[in-house]
Amino acid sequence: MQKKMKLIDLSKILRPFKSGWVALSMDYKKVLGWGKTLQAARKRAEKTGEEFSFYKIESAPTIHVPYTLIK
Repeated sequence: MQKKMKLIDLSKILRPFKSGWVALSMDYKKVLGWGKTLQAARKRAEKTGEEFSFYKIESAPTIHVPYTLIK
């Protein structure tokens, strides 16, 4: 049996960022770094000492829909 994935609403924490890269905390509750380049976002995020993941922000309005592929 597959577990259901919990949907995460990133719209509130990503709203201030128009384009570039953001480094998100592993619980996806806060932005640890931002930059126009991946390297800039990483440099800022590393200063926090926390683990993080990256998310690309596009300049054009887009809709991000999480999905799971089932084989």
